[in-house]
Amino acid sequence: MREIETLALAESPREQFNAAGSAAAVMNSTPAAAPADVTAAYYEAYYRGRGADRNSLSNPEVLFQSLAMEASVIRALGSLPIDPADSRLLDVGCGDGANLFQLLRMRFQSDKIVGVDLMPERIAGAQRLHPGVEWRQADARKLPFASQSFDVIFESTMFTTIVDDSTAQAIANEMQRVCRTGGWIVLVDWWMPKPGDTTVKALTRQRLRRLFDLKATLRFDKQFAGALAPPLGRFLSRRCPAAYFAVAAVFPFTVAQGVYLLQKK
Repeated sequence: MREIETLALAESPREQFNAAGSAAAVMNSTPAAAPADVTAAYYEAYYRGRGADRNSLSNPEVLFQSLAMEASVIRALGSLPIDPADSRLLDVGCGDGANLFQLLRMRFQSDKIVGVDLMPERIAGAQRLHPGVEWRQADARKLPFASQSFDVIFESTMFTTIVDDSTAQAIANEMQRVCRTGGWIVLVDWWMPKPGDTTVKALTRQRLRRLFDLKATLRFDKQFAGALAPPLGRFLSRRCPAAYFAVAAVFPFTVAQGVYLLQKK
């Protein structure tokens, strides 16, 4: 087996849990390109180079990566001291609604879920698949909601795809603004950087502290470990799936993705 890159970010920023989603806002700092154009160009180039089934569940490299990622989300949402059925949830960077099924399984109600994404074709796809949910095309840097509108703010691998610091900061500020006092921000993202790759940027603890006000506005509650670093996780998922979760438990430094929970004071 080739040497495994243990400190590597997902080979795709959305890996599996939200592989069909978009970056929701903008991905990088290229001033000449519109945000949606930059996002679309990134995913087109990614799947053209790696294949359309790169993150499909039919790909044996993906299955246990997906299970681990979903397990981290289930544990995180299940730990919240709220009644999901009575909670308003905003999915920032919802893409075509790939997160909805898991949110519904956790007892969040479709009439209390709102999804926003920058790319109109992603929103159109979400509306076709899930017409009972409120989907909006919107720039996450300026969310079209009043302050303190939601009990839970959710994102899945969005910040990984946003390498421009000012854009990421604007989105983080908006997420904090629309979250009610006592509400929760759920960040499902990749923790480990991929050396030399400038198209993605991990949501490390250091970056988390820069983006979110963890002193005056928010408190860090806990984190939940998820998927392994992709070279290792994909290898185990294909070749030795029975060892996947044992490796994650015995060698926690190989886990590259997880969930941060923040509560608004």
